Amino acid sequence: MAAVLTFFIMASVAAGPPASMADLQKDPQPVVMSAKGGIQVDLKRRVGVATDDVVISRDDVTVCCDRAEAVYDKDKIRKVTCTGRVVIVRPDGTKASAHEALFEAVANRVTLRGGAKVWSKDAHLVGTRIVYDIAKDTLKVVGGPSQFTFDPKGKKPPKTLRACARPAGPKAP
Repeated sequence: MAAVLTFFIMASVAAGPPASMADLQKDPQPVVMSAKGGIQVDLKRRVGVATDDVVISRDDVTVCCDRAEAVYDKDKIRKVTCTGRVVIVRPDGTKASAHEALFEAVANRVTLRGGAKVWSKDAHLVGTRIVYDIAKDTLKVVGGPSQFTFDPKGKKPPKTLRACARPAGPKAP
C-alpha cells in the first residue's frame, strides 16, 4: 500500500512551476507525495526520502520518479532531487523527462540531467542537461549535443514515457 504524506509548504517542488517564489509565498499550495516503497522523514537532518513509484503533485505540476529526496528548513523546501525515470507533467500539456531532476529553491531553477527532454504543444528540446530558470521562464541546454524542434502541427510526446498520474489523497481513518 502506498504511503501518502501531505505537506503544506511555501515553496515549489521538483518541476519548477511557472510561478515565482514570491507568488508561492503569497499563495502556498498543498503538495502531496505518495510512494509505494514508503516515505521516511529525518526530523533532525530535515530530509525526507520517498522510494518506489514516487508521485509528487500540486495544482500546477505532477512529478513521477523512482526516488525523491527533499531537504527543507522550517516551512520551506530548499532542494528536491528526483532520480530514476523522472517525468514532469504540467496542466498545459508540457512534459519533461530525464534520469534526474534537481529543484533548487534559492536559485529558483530546475536542472534536468541525463537524457533530458522537454515537450510543449509545438516544440521539443533535447540535451544532456537542460536548465529551467523559473523566474525568467527560460530553458537552456548546457554541455553536449542539443536539438530544438519547432512543429506548429503539435507533435505529441512519445507514448513510451512512464504514466504519471496524480496520487490519490489520504484515506480517512
